[in-house]
Amino acid sequence: MWGPHMGPGYGYSAWYQFLQLLVPLLVFGALIGLLVWAVMRLTRERPPAPPGRPMVPPPDAALAEVRMRYARGEIGRDEFVRVSQDLGGAATEPPPPAPEASPPAAEPPSA
Repeated sequence: MWGPHMGPGYGYSAWYQFLQLLVPLLVFGALIGLLVWAVMRLTRERPPAPPGRPMVPPPDAALAEVRMRYARGEIGRDEFVRVSQDLGGAATEPPPPAPEASPPAAEPPSA
């Protein structure tokens, strides 16, 4: 069954045969790892904003604080307008106050 140059002691050693199996498996594993890394990196990043849709700037914290102080009554209207203009707020005028609710009309007594 064994030829004159086959079997133990002839041909390739066991280590060489092991490396012939191991190296392609390592290369295949590295390629799979690279593919997984690339997919994770591409899906992690935020996609760019679609064209034609304007980017909304983040709210200005200083203007929000001035609005909250005005809403709580800590500053008056004149100071609110001055500070918001100093901060470069687009809406320099606060919204007009809501009309006061009138008490419900009393119904005439029925006879």
